[in-house]
Amino acid sequence: MDTNAKKSKRSGVASTRVRGVTLSPHGWQRFQAAKQQAESEEAWGKRFTQEDLNERTGLSLNTLARILNRELGVDRQSLEILFQAFGLELTKADYAPPVTASKTLESQREDPQQDWDNAVDTSVFYGRETELAQLWQWVVAERCRVVGLLGLGGIGKSTIAVKAALQMQSDFEVVVWRSLANAPFFDDLLTSLLKFLMPLQGDDPIIPTTVDGKLSKVMEYLRSQRCLLILDNAETILHGEQVGQWQSGYEAYGQFLRTLGETSHQSCCLLTSREKPREIAMLEGEQSVVRSLSLSGLTPDDGRAIFQQKGAFTGSQAEWQTLVNHYGGNPLALKLVASATQDLFDGSVAEVLSYLEQGVFVFEDIRDLLARQFNRLSIEEQKILYWFAIHREPVAIAEIRENVIGAALQQTVPQQVNSLLRRSLLEKTDGLFFLQPVVLEYVTERLIQQVCTEFTTRQLGVWQSHSLIRVQAKDYILKMQLRFIVQPVIEWLLSAYRNVSEVENRARLLLTQQRSEYEAGYAAGNLINLLVQLKVDLQGSDFSELVVRQADLRQISLVGVNFQNSDLATSLFSETLGVPTSVDISPDGQVFAVGDINGFVYLWNVASHQLIATFEGHRGGVWAVAFSPDGTTLASGGNDATVRLWDVQSGQCLWISPGHTSRIWSLNFSANRQWLASGSDDQTARVWNLQGDCLHVLKGHTKNVYSVHFSPNHPILASGSKDASIRIWDVETGKCLNVLQGHSSGIRCVRYSPDGQRLASGGLDGCIQLWIHPPNSKTHLFNPELSLRGHTNWVRNIVFSPKSDTLDWVRNIVFGPESDTLVSSSDDGTLRLWNVQDGYCTNILGEQTVSALALAISAVRGASPEGFGQVLISANQDRTVRLWQMPSGQSLKTLSGYTYGEHALSFSPVTVTAAQNQNDFASAGTGSPNQLLASSSSQTGTIHLWQWQVDRELLSSPPYKTLYRENSLISNLSFSPDGQTIATNGEDGSIFVWDVQTGQGDRWIAHDAPVLAVLFNPVGQTLASSSRDRTVRLWDVQTHQCLHVLQGHQSSMRAIAFDPQGRTLASGSYDQTIRLWDVQTGECLRVIEGHKGGVYALAFHPTEPILASGSFDQTIRLWDVQSGACLRTLQGHTSIAFTIAISPDGQTIASGSDDQTVRLWNLKTGECLHVMGGQASWIASVVFSPDGQILLSGSFDRTIKLWDVATGRCIKTAKGDRLYEGMNIQGTTGLTNAQKTTLRALGAISR
Repeated sequence: MDTNAKKSKRSGVASTRVRGVTLSPHGWQRFQAAKQQAESEEAWGKRFTQEDLNERTGLSLNTLARILNRELGVDRQSLEILFQAFGLELTKADYAPPVTASKTLESQREDPQQDWDNAVDTSVFYGRETELAQLWQWVVAERCRVVGLLGLGGIGKSTIAVKAALQMQSDFEVVVWRSLANAPFFDDLLTSLLKFLMPLQGDDPIIPTTVDGKLSKVMEYLRSQRCLLILDNAETILHGEQVGQWQSGYEAYGQFLRTLGETSHQSCCLLTSREKPREIAMLEGEQSVVRSLSLSGLTPDDGRAIFQQKGAFTGSQAEWQTLVNHYGGNPLALKLVASATQDLFDGSVAEVLSYLEQGVFVFEDIRDLLARQFNRLSIEEQKILYWFAIHREPVAIAEIRENVIGAALQQTVPQQVNSLLRRSLLEKTDGLFFLQPVVLEYVTERLIQQVCTEFTTRQLGVWQSHSLIRVQAKDYILKMQLRFIVQPVIEWLLSAYRNVSEVENRARLLLTQQRSEYEAGYAAGNLINLLVQLKVDLQGSDFSELVVRQADLRQISLVGVNFQNSDLATSLFSETLGVPTSVDISPDGQVFAVGDINGFVYLWNVASHQLIATFEGHRGGVWAVAFSPDGTTLASGGNDATVRLWDVQSGQCLWISPGHTSRIWSLNFSANRQWLASGSDDQTARVWNLQGDCLHVLKGHTKNVYSVHFSPNHPILASGSKDASIRIWDVETGKCLNVLQGHSSGIRCVRYSPDGQRLASGGLDGCIQLWIHPPNSKTHLFNPELSLRGHTNWVRNIVFSPKSDTLDWVRNIVFGPESDTLVSSSDDGTLRLWNVQDGYCTNILGEQTVSALALAISAVRGASPEGFGQVLISANQDRTVRLWQMPSGQSLKTLSGYTYGEHALSFSPVTVTAAQNQNDFASAGTGSPNQLLASSSSQTGTIHLWQWQVDRELLSSPPYKTLYRENSLISNLSFSPDGQTIATNGEDGSIFVWDVQTGQGDRWIAHDAPVLAVLFNPVGQTLASSSRDRTVRLWDVQTHQCLHVLQGHQSSMRAIAFDPQGRTLASGSYDQTIRLWDVQTGECLRVIEGHKGGVYALAFHPTEPILASGSFDQTIRLWDVQSGACLRTLQGHTSIAFTIAISPDGQTIASGSDDQTVRLWNLKTGECLHVMGGQASWIASVVFSPDGQILLSGSFDRTIKLWDVATGRCIKTAKGDRLYEGMNIQGTTGLTNAQKTTLRALGAISR
């Protein structure tokens, strides 16, 4: 199937003739109120049966049943008879056609053409017939492009917008609702819209990287189809003090409204706001396509209906009119007053009015009423409201109880919540509770005010009882807590105190106060989080004897910090996780396992994200982990060619099975738990029993076996190989039954569907192939069914979800929770969701910009922290593990690994003397020539500058200076020819150029994907950069102008090198090729082929036309630049050759590898001169000293080693502090043993 073809738009649904009418929500409420009153007066509260209603009205039982059902139409006369029997007069507002009545919000959420996000429920709706009619006239009849729905908070703007949209939806092909209550930036809004709109048109959802590009794409869709876009709560991003103007950073919304109003399209934007944006004010008019409707309050009858929803009330018609008019007909105000009337006056409207006449309950605006209502609450109820404001989304009572400090108060939480519900301060949906926007805004402001007051008075009540952030919260919620609670607190404190230092001093004083009280609570954690957000240096701080809960200390340097005897429960620290290379979820969905590049296997709890255990034993990366079907054991395999079986509960290694002779890529248990299969680089698959005995060695593949998977129903195994074939094996005999071929390149992953009727394969060609088992045929026969195309790089892994039609990994693909959904990951850096039925990509998950090396999806629903849906887990190259909510694709939590390793080394091309720079080189000695060595720590965003004393060949330790860029991953760097600047790469597609002296820098966006390498031309002001977008770009450093875009590689490029004259650039790619480019013209001069794996490193000979390359295939090759011929192949490394360097005299070549060794080779003969070990992780960079006598190697064990080139002897080891170096955790509580082990690995001590 050609998945690049456009999907046709959804065809309209033919309308059918609808007979009769049903009671509208308004009419239903009136009828119910009258019936209840009659039951109370005439039947002592006993409910009327249908027979009673038949006797009272004369209507048949069938007609009555249709009326009470509210979905089947009856004639209007029947409704009139019913109403008259209860003393009511039927109005037009009391009935509607059945088709309208059935259009509830919930019924529309399943429509694939509609995205209602978190729109409010409108099942209970009162009045507003005039307003709805006006909106219909403007939007449908007159086809206005922008309509503003304006009014006070609580007046019902959101509810009317939903109701109007439901009524008008048949006139639109697409309906999209987006709330602005949490102030999304315009860029994020456009991204969200495109994620929904692009798949509807059959477009591959590759979202543009610029705001202009995204806006252009959105407008394209609004022109090509009729779309109703509702933007709710726009007042959140308006200025407030300057009426109608946008807050700083949100001005693009105004331009968007202008574009919508002034350019031609067939869609409509319905915007709700408490104030009118100036763009609407400028463009609106009676003859314009831009209009605005200001909402007034409800009528007395409609306002009375709100009261009657709360229970029985007494009052005359005049009293009702007075009461409703007094509160301006504001629905939220009336709900609040209704609750108070019930609680204080037993439902008597007359008594409420008597208080109003005395000036009590004077209502100025909704905030005044909220203030009065809030002040009437008990302290416990106020605390519960604060918790809902902190959570900022619907939440279960159980979660609130977990947050509350004190067993006694925890027991009362359900009662407090019910009380708040009765007072209309809480809303409920699907068993979850939340604050509507007006109330959320008010309660948040009260919380911030209380927090700031307590900080000043040193009476920490709320600081102690509430955590201002929840570190276990979903990623997007944590961001909102920081933005809407913590940052406003910081702004207030900085305005109240003179500077950060003053706030810091007071916070430390309050921490000391907490130590003397040592009371269970959140105060210490809140204060430490405040210091972190203020960017205070915490090194050396004394946080001993404290209860430190909910502190977010990930990626924070805590060198020398004292936590002795502190309670650290629920606080978060960084993990030691290296690059995660494999992942699996237990069958019950409660635990997930991750293997990493450093040979460790970690177990985490899915819900709490707490590290449970760490398994050690492998040497080198763990590329496969698999839970047994009963979840009691875990298998792992990787670089050391061994299979290990672990007891999940105890962590004991049950057995180690050697047999493979090279890296293990894949493991899988049979459903009957009799066998375990493995696939390896040694071109074989093996079948083991669970005692560790090898039953079969399956031979037949001619290249690496990347993936194995058992049939769920039969003793059949599928294997996928780099030889582009799938082989089907009889497990009992070891015989090959079938060979499937359909990919144009190697196969990275194979998976059976749960029913065994399908097989899925993902390949190095970027294609996912689905194979179908023909009915009534032999179990090993499969035919091609469907090809899923869209990835631009390797598809690494695939797995089916619990349902037969769902898939899991491409580099990885995973089938999602619904039977027609597939998730895939690729080396192109994307996670894609696919519709398996038609082969179209429906979404690209947000926040994923780097390749996921592995995916896993929970086998059960309810595995997510909220107890519904499924969890998708991605193990990513940027050392993160992400948990995603399925099927929404929303990011739940990101676990960040921390590896301090020295990733890149670079010498400055020039020397200086102490006399030239006394500040920087004073320690070197007057007149001593020095050269700078720069090293980057990819995880920390830091560059360390070390002094290299040229005449003495000594390296200063520790580094004399550190450059730091927050939230940056730096894996590559290069000095400029004059040594004054350093260029570094960025995962966000940027290049950053630092001034060495000042530490300041200049950043610009260079690529549409992460930048992998940067390199200055040895002459001139040209900088080269390579990226995952498969391009090399040449830049003018001064102007940031792109001089050339070099295209031709079919995959990412990690290696680039200039020749000594700066005329030729070489690039090495994962596509296994090297290309030579003319720097002046951008022309490709030559394509060099020969490596059997990706090219990771390049280096030119200083005087001869020779180019050296290091590769994934474990070899170093020497090439003739002029002919492209391979001159020599250097073999010896047992893993990837990551880095190479040629000595200044051209006689020696150095290489560093994933096998944790450095090798020195004679360049002329190819002889290996020395093998140097001693670094405990992979070697990321090697560089020769300026005179070539010393070799420096940087490793992910955070060391830089100096080697004597002549002897291969290690001269010195330089090392920087780890993240938690010297952090004292003696006597701490609240940490698991696994967490303590992790902290010690990052430098923590117990003393």
